[in-house]
Parts: sequence; C-alpha cells; structure tokens
Amino acid sequence: MYMQKIPLEDRIYKLAEDGRMKFIEIESVDASAKSLAASSSAAPQSTDTVWSPLVSTGFTYCCWLRQHHPIKDGSQNSLFVFDISSPPVKKSTDGSGSFPYGSSGHDFFSFWYDVTNQRFCVLTSSNSRGDPTCFPISPLPAGVWHHVQLSYQAPKRSMLGRKAVLTLFIDGRPVESEAKVDAFNLPPTARVHIGVPNPVLASSGIVRGNLPLWDLGPALLVSTVLGLRDATA
Repeated sequence: MYMQKIPLEDRIYKLAEDGRMKFIEIESVDASAKSLAASSSAAPQSTDTVWSPLVSTGFTYCCWLRQHHPIKDGSQNSLFVFDISSPPVKKSTDGSGSFPYGSSGHDFFSFWYDVTNQRFCVLTSSNSRGDPTCFPISPLPAGVWHHVQLSYQAPKRSMLGRKAVLTLFIDGRPVESEAKVDAFNLPPTARVHIGVPNPVLASSGIVRGNLPLWDLGPALLVSTVLGLRDATA
C-alpha cells in the first residue's frame, strides 16, 4: 500500500538512484522554448505552442542499440527506444501526481521494441483505444549492435485530422511497410525519455513486462525527415 501511494514517476527515479534501472531524461526537447503557463493547457493548441516538426518539417530519430541477452523464457520484454511527452503542468484530481491514459492533460509519442514478438511498436496519445501500431516482424539478434532510424512525416493538413506517416529503417534497410498514426500535438517543452516509457503510459497497463538490459550508442534527433540514403550513409 505504501508504494501504491507514491507516484510512479517518483518510483522510477528511486529505482535509478538505487542502480536498478538506467534511463535518459531530457527535460525539454527545445531548450530555447519558454515554459507554458499551466492555464494554457486547457486551451486549444496553436502552431505557436506546438513543437514545429510535428506540424511542418517532421522529424527523425536515429540510434544504435544492443540487447545484452536473448529472452528465452517467453516473458514479455520491451526496449523503450524513444518517448516524447508533454511536461507535467498540473496535478491529477486523485492526488497521485499522474494522469490516467486518455486524459487531456498529457500527450505523448512512444516508440519501443517488443522483444517477445520481435517488432517495433508506436503509440500516441491521439489513439483513444490504446492499441499500438506495430511494424512487421524485425528480429534483432542479442549481443549485436543495430542501427534504428524512425522518421515522422507530418500530415499536410493536420487540422483536418490527417494521418502522419512513419518510416522505419533497421541496419540501413527499410521495413516492408510504413505505418500511419493520428497526428498529435506536443509543446516545445516536451520531455524525452530513453529507456523507460513516460509515466502515464507506464501506469496505463497497455505496455507490460520487464525492461531488459540494453546498451544505447550514439543517438540523434533532428527536425527533418531522413530517408534511405541517410540510413545507409
């Protein structure tokens, strides 16, 4: 009962302090952006309060990763490769310090590798059903470094509810099919997590299982859409 009263985010930090978990947190994706007033979260977001790559240029995230050991017992395991979410601007009504999944107080984009099913998955807060969009099966042998490149192509008319296109390259090769997700909005002060999901997604029950050990090599986030030539460079 004691641990249930502690917000999940605080528990994650505690595990990191104890050396039981390692992750990267970047407080603001755009360090030059001004902090948004708490009152602005209830108002509709304009293009001035949305991280511009989401509505104009798109973005690409690249990284090198290596899983330590293969999973042999069939248990659910996930590698959280990239997660960007809106910063906490207010407390939840239940006093837990976190928002329930699907609430208007928190927006996110999460990208992870489902080790058990050998596929990459994406979920955004725009998906009210909480069903991840998954790419085709892409085995990543443990103990080997792999290069992952994910490109987000912003919809041309986001105000009309168009879909954003996701393109994935693994070790310089494009995955067979693209994925489409509902467009989502995040402020320039959005936080980035690598190694763990954002607290709202972690407490939603949508993603379950263990967080196996893995290594992160060089990582890059740019506000442009990179393609095949860049993945093989």
